Amino acid sequence: MRTSVEVHNFLVERGAAHEVFSTRGRLRSPEQIAAVFELPPEEVGRVVIYEGRSGPVAAVVPSTVEPDPNRVGRAFGEGPLEPAREDRATELTGYLSEAIPPAGLPEDFGVVVDRALDRDAVFYFAGGEPRAVLKIRGKDLVKATRAKVARLGRRSERAP
Repeated sequence: MRTSVEVHNFLVERGAAHEVFSTRGRLRSPEQIAAVFELPPEEVGRVVIYEGRSGPVAAVVPSTVEPDPNRVGRAFGEGPLEPAREDRATELTGYLSEAIPPAGLPEDFGVVVDRALDRDAVFYFAGGEPRAVLKIRGKDLVKATRAKVARLGRRSERAP
């Protein structure tokens, strides 16, 4: 299994300012990250893994947004993509499904970041391990991952 060390090293190698820190308890969802750190849900992101004809894709969105499979596919010149099951997402990324970070993914991954995250604000994500949290500016994440930026979703039932 990959760890938060891979996330940290990936970002250091690309000169991206960030923090990866450990928590005392296991954080299983973006909602838990927001609750534990008393953050607005819009400041916490999540990663949804898809499989496309050209390879796996990581859609990085605010926790309040549900990615639209059509929009994710369009970002890579494909039709609608199906989200990977949790076990398949773990297999593709090398991270536990609850801890998939937006950076430090295998090289064959395409990354697309929702336009709402492509700014100077700081966001929090799963950091590669159930107790790790990644803190990074959206612009730095986009640059480090060489992500495509697109409007990916719509507000979901996940929104408070």
